[in-house]
Amino acid sequence: MEYPVNNLKDAYNACSDKPLEVNDTRYENLTSVRNGEKISILTNRITQIENGDFCKQLFTGHIGSGKSTELKRLQKELQDERYFVVFLDVQQSLDLGEITYQDVLLNIAQAVTEALEKSNIKIDSTLFSDIEAWFADTIVSEIYDKEVKASALVEGKAKIGFPLMVSLLTKLTGEIRSGSTYRTEIRRILERDLSVFIAKLNDLLLAARLQLQKNNYIDLVVIVDGLEKMRHRNLSDHETSYSDLFINHAEQLNALNCHVIYTVPIAVPFSFNTRDFYNDRAFVLPMIKYKTTAGQEKLIALVNKRLQSATLFENEQLLVDLINMSGGSIRDLFQLIRATCETAENIIKQTDVDRAISNLVKDYDRMVQKDYVVLLNEIDINERIPSDGDKICESLLRNRLVHEYENGKRWAGLHPALSRITWLQTEFTRLRLPPPTPTP
Repeated sequence: MEYPVNNLKDAYNACSDKPLEVNDTRYENLTSVRNGEKISILTNRITQIENGDFCKQLFTGHIGSGKSTELKRLQKELQDERYFVVFLDVQQSLDLGEITYQDVLLNIAQAVTEALEKSNIKIDSTLFSDIEAWFADTIVSEIYDKEVKASALVEGKAKIGFPLMVSLLTKLTGEIRSGSTYRTEIRRILERDLSVFIAKLNDLLLAARLQLQKNNYIDLVVIVDGLEKMRHRNLSDHETSYSDLFINHAEQLNALNCHVIYTVPIAVPFSFNTRDFYNDRAFVLPMIKYKTTAGQEKLIALVNKRLQSATLFENEQLLVDLINMSGGSIRDLFQLIRATCETAENIIKQTDVDRAISNLVKDYDRMVQKDYVVLLNEIDINERIPSDGDKICESLLRNRLVHEYENGKRWAGLHPALSRITWLQTEFTRLRLPPPTPTP
């Protein structure tokens, strides 16, 4: 498909919110209307590290804000600096409804071995054999019976060395993703033998790094994308699935002897001081400042790289209306445009825009609970999300009811759809009325 497209069917498909590859012509640099902080900061943090230290970096932003697209550009920057970059999307390989630190570490081991095999990077067999033996003998031997063990180890015609290791790790991560009866047992063994597991994983990473350096790479970087989409679950003792993975098990996530970038839910930096657990402050990709002239111009340019808005919209104001209702969320903007393409006949008209906006408002109305009203009112007035660990804040950020922006300093705003929810606005009015004057 050649962009920008000039018909409604192609426009619908052109506004998919899938991450863009580095050479995709639809990319628009939005740094200037976010916060001006370039993602190359993360490249500098990695390339400037000396003395055998490793960068462990958190990367966050609202779902649908373009994080994966930016991370792919970071991957290219690091590759240009001669780093071997493994890009791991856990959404494709793990069960985000129930994910643990063991799953993440095992998936990293699988992704690194698979990437090395695809690049024909051969690890020294003397360094590799002991690692392979531990994974095969300790984990597989305890979990599977003889028949299944043979299948797990061979998986077709796997041979000794990388094919066997890749096959084995792929088998184990597959069990975890599918939620099979073996998942609990795999996690139990890794938890029981945690120190040995991490030591063997670091042996694997060391062997990989040594071989990569022989192949003229500076070092190894692993980008773990998709963790920000993990399901939020309330656990015991006021813990959540977020705090359990990124805070309680930060030591394990930090234990890998290579550079790692982890995506995290945007609620995490609001609930915890992540500097206490990771090298640097979390890199936040804020929403686009859609109310500014520059922000609107950038979003119009973004859309026009995908479709010919002057041809497909009856007038330019209709696109501006969709931008204003998106709140600076690329995902919501594209979903609004796709909704208008579903109802329009030959050209997008006011009725199509009104219907798309009305349906978006209904979607957000369903997510607003009574318990949210007081805090939403406070955020609307103060333009700030309180960093007090309030679990309601996690819900507001997770569901994009509240957007985080930056303009020299942090500020926040309610999603524009909330301004059209009648009952919520009535509640805001009630909360803001001055108290009645007592009668003498």
